[in-house]
Amino acid sequence: MISEMQARHYIAPEIFEREQQRLFGKLWIFAGVRTLLDQPNAFLTRTIAGIPLVIQNMTGTLKAFDNQCAHRQMPLQFEEYGQRRLACRYHGWTYDGNGCAKSIPDEQVLYRFDAEQRASLCLREFAVEVIGNLVFVNVDENPIPIDQQFTEEFRTQLAGISSHFSSQAIHTRVPASYNWKLNFENVLDWNHVAHVHPRSFQPLLGAAATEPVPHAPDVANTALSSLSFSSSTQMNIRAWPWHAMTDAYGAENTYHNFFIYPNVNFISIGGVIFTIQQFDPFAADRTELRLTLMSAREKQRIAAMPAILWSHLKSEKRVIDEDKVLLEMLQTRLHAGGRAAYHGAYETRLRRVADVYLRLMGEKA
Repeated sequence: MISEMQARHYIAPEIFEREQQRLFGKLWIFAGVRTLLDQPNAFLTRTIAGIPLVIQNMTGTLKAFDNQCAHRQMPLQFEEYGQRRLACRYHGWTYDGNGCAKSIPDEQVLYRFDAEQRASLCLREFAVEVIGNLVFVNVDENPIPIDQQFTEEFRTQLAGISSHFSSQAIHTRVPASYNWKLNFENVLDWNHVAHVHPRSFQPLLGAAATEPVPHAPDVANTALSSLSFSSSTQMNIRAWPWHAMTDAYGAENTYHNFFIYPNVNFISIGGVIFTIQQFDPFAADRTELRLTLMSAREKQRIAAMPAILWSHLKSEKRVIDEDKVLLEMLQTRLHAGGRAAYHGAYETRLRRVADVYLRLMGEKA
């Protein structure tokens, strides 16, 4: 079956700009992990649909604001993660829990705002939804209901697994020269594992790596919520003493996969290691892979945990690099007027993603 996706959907700058407006500017986008925002004034910064954001713990409540001072547009928080009051380093303005200017040094002498001007000195606020320990932001003025994007069953599953997160995490970012959609399509494609990862990932899955994964009927359910789902399979996981020192999720020797549309692959190895892969779009042919990796919550302090996380991150990076080489080569060969992909019977999910994507983009009724 010929794919409905054309080469232009992966290479055209105008398509990328429309995605920023109609997908990333309308959908709930994963922003970060709640366990890293537990302390007062803890924050993280992200850019979603071209909008620089700060998600900050404001007296126990997570708020998302423009990461730009209302005065001269200076970023309020510079770092990707941190703990600092919501204040501008440039001229000293500070903001309250509603994102409105709380104090302005020498306000009466230097600025002389009237009452109406003063009341307008607020940051734009954006909708936040927290599912377990996963934080989502929607930058649209009228966000769609969260259940339109994720079913209640899926949200319950996400809340359950993410409740096992430790407060320790390790992060990295990997620049890649290909379209973000290629990455989401790649993680849906179990058939590539035996060919691309024969020595790194496939041995962990054993026979499961080549067994067909059950899929729903072909494009029968075209709801947006059908694109986010979970799966699990058996995995050959070496037992380490530290595993028993954590509050692990689910059964041992199980590989859990949560596909979170539009751009997240959330996995767990044996319920003791959790990895969130996010495919951040930067241009039609440029993506940044954001990796967040953490262990299950510790029952007692594990002194070696930083080294454990670093070791798992290196293993994860090896698998990602194997995919990256091929996806970058694929991107270089896409061209205007080129042939569309041909989907086999097993690629039901890819056809469903294409169908919903084209409707969201306004190209299909």
